[in-house]
Amino acid sequence: MATIISYGSQALIPLDPLNDVTTIAGIIGAGAGLATAQVNIPPANPASFSSRVELNGSFSVTALADSQFYVLIRRAGVDIYRSFFRFTTITDIQLNVQWVDGPYLGIHNYELVIQNDSILPISLFGPISFTAAAIGGDGVI
Repeated sequence: MATIISYGSQALIPLDPLNDVTTIAGIIGAGAGLATAQVNIPPANPASFSSRVELNGSFSVTALADSQFYVLIRRAGVDIYRSFFRFTTITDIQLNVQWVDGPYLGIHNYELVIQNDSILPISLFGPISFTAAAIGGDGVI
């Protein structure tokens, strides 16, 4: 049976969806860390030896026509997930990302990041959520 070993979540930009907006500059490579999460996969727990970490993120953007950007998930500063978005019209959309990581035992820090790839600004608004659940035990591959 699968067991939840560890769970973590944190919002770095807790935005009021009706009143607050954060803008990412229209500079290629400009970006923002949206949220972080930490999990601990302890070697003392037998379920840890077959563990996976499920990562889920959600946020909303307003993107101008011809804007493009990346959504990244990083573990210890290294990209483990990268998704490219390009919009041809002005777009208000909620984006959701999901990834499964198979890290080694220990403490792992994850970060949800948006990175601009155009000269047009991107506006972010909430709610923003990012969760990491370490799951292990029998049946986890």
